[in-house]
Amino acid sequence: MDEDDRFRRVVLPSGLTVIGEHVASVRSVSIGVWVKVGARFESTAESGMSHFLEHMVFKGTLTRDAYQLALSLESVGGHLDAFTGREVTCFDARALDEHLDLAVEVLADLVLNPRLDPDDVEKEKKVILDEIHTYEDTPDERIHDLFADVVWSGHPLGNRILGTRESVQAFTREDVAHYHARRYCASNLLIAIAGSFDWDRLLGQVSSRFGSAPAGLPPDPKSVQPNGRDVVHHVKDLAQQYLCIGARGLPSQHPDRHALIVLSTLLGGGMSSRLFQRVREQEGLAYSVYTYADFYRDAGIFCAGMNVQPQHGRRALALTLEEFERVIREGVPENELRSTKAQLKGNLLLGLESTSNRMNRIARNELYEGRFVPVDELVRRVDSVRSEDVRRIASELISRDRLSLVALGPSAGSAFESGDLMVGTAA
Repeated sequence: MDEDDRFRRVVLPSGLTVIGEHVASVRSVSIGVWVKVGARFESTAESGMSHFLEHMVFKGTLTRDAYQLALSLESVGGHLDAFTGREVTCFDARALDEHLDLAVEVLADLVLNPRLDPDDVEKEKKVILDEIHTYEDTPDERIHDLFADVVWSGHPLGNRILGTRESVQAFTREDVAHYHARRYCASNLLIAIAGSFDWDRLLGQVSSRFGSAPAGLPPDPKSVQPNGRDVVHHVKDLAQQYLCIGARGLPSQHPDRHALIVLSTLLGGGMSSRLFQRVREQEGLAYSVYTYADFYRDAGIFCAGMNVQPQHGRRALALTLEEFERVIREGVPENELRSTKAQLKGNLLLGLESTSNRMNRIARNELYEGRFVPVDELVRRVDSVRSEDVRRIASELISRDRLSLVALGPSAGSAFESGDLMVGTAA
């Protein structure tokens, strides 16, 4: 049976989409209920509501309290989890195939029937406010929100997933219930499953358990406009400086997506990457050196990040800019390009050994490409990337006139400023 034959997709009359990938060699199933809502869809007053609601559903439903929810799958060796992002919220379960019916029933109860008790709302507000404080005291996480503030420049994609102290403190039970009623509708839900399961039985369970999901229309995201560039140094008494250097990236369906993924992997995708070798191994300036490229419906972001001793900040920045410019100037040698692509393909194929990874993959295929993308097609996309593609996309995205820099930590005598992106080579 080839990959296409193992995949099925059905849109129920209510508008709810169900997708599945059958994996005969396993005994487990991973199932996720994906809600097309996240930080970018929130108004100023709603900031953090998607994440708050994700927490609230675990406080209890109309038929289970919080302990019973936790016990429901743990008692048979499975587990429940959830996360909130900028464009999606996901509730997922993993269990043995014999417990699939239970997993579907629990997820439906969780997503469609939250109790939203007023006392629980007030308690959870305290929990989230503590989470915000913890996040703000964790510089290697906070730096990315500060970088998003600059790159998205007031656009909802820069909204804080946790929200703000002011917005969370103002939430009421009625606010949360109204948000749930508007957003958790059938047309805004995607159910994805991967593992060992019977398709007809799954559809029967989903139709039965999720039949009460109300109809509705998904939110219309605000379009993204081109950004400027900026340098911002948030001076704070820390032992290290945390740096993010980058710019707007590409939307999820852009034809150069995989060229950017290759570029990101080449620069900071592991211990053999250029920045890791140059900044950490050769110069000993940082412990953590990395890059990432995130892709959204109509936009993206690219970032190189590191944390360094304050006196080494400008040197680390100069090395990073030099590596950016080396790709723009020279492209990528064929042997390094082959190695980088082999790394990406290996990571992809190794990930297929996990039903959770498979479930996430097919869900994101559906959300961002509107179809199932076979692994062979992804491999071909990676293989098709040429040195010139990487050089061109680097020139378009990470030339100095497009970059932003955000620093968090001590100023080491003087804070970073706009001229620091125009420094000369590191030699």
